[in-house]
Amino acid sequence: MNKIMDTNVISLRSVKKSDLLAIEVWLNKDYIQKWYGEPEEWLFEIRNDNGKFEWLNHYIVLYDAMPIGFCQYYDCSKTPQGFEWDNEPQGTFCIDYLIGEEPFLKKGLGSIIVQQLCQLICTLERPVQIVADPVPENFDSIKLLKRNGFVLDSATGLYKLPLNL
Repeated sequence: MNKIMDTNVISLRSVKKSDLLAIEVWLNKDYIQKWYGEPEEWLFEIRNDNGKFEWLNHYIVLYDAMPIGFCQYYDCSKTPQGFEWDNEPQGTFCIDYLIGEEPFLKKGLGSIIVQQLCQLICTLERPVQIVADPVPENFDSIKLLKRNGFVLDSATGLYKLPLNL
């Protein structure tokens, strides 16, 4: 049975070096790797040993005090060229998110994670819109985005949350 969990105990905190092992374990899980690709590429960016990824903002998702997932956001204008958001307006931020602990999947927590991440961006940045770029076959992620007000832009394939600030 898919029991809804207490969504009031979800929080985000910045990633610490001590979180890298858990993130690596999560990124190597089949149900995550099929959407996120090569774990080492993600870990390279998160570690940021060369200082080239200062524009990425990484967070651990906590359920109460227990790490259950990972999310990040970034200013699309600071990414390398060649992505779907290259022609988006200044102030566009992209999000990524995952739940790495299976007992917490399909419990209604993904929506809370996306809501909190979007609130965080609105608090810390000056966004004009927030976008997500899920793999088209990732139906669960797409449903979650739509439930949270994101709309598919068929020209770019991006899911966009316009902000009226």
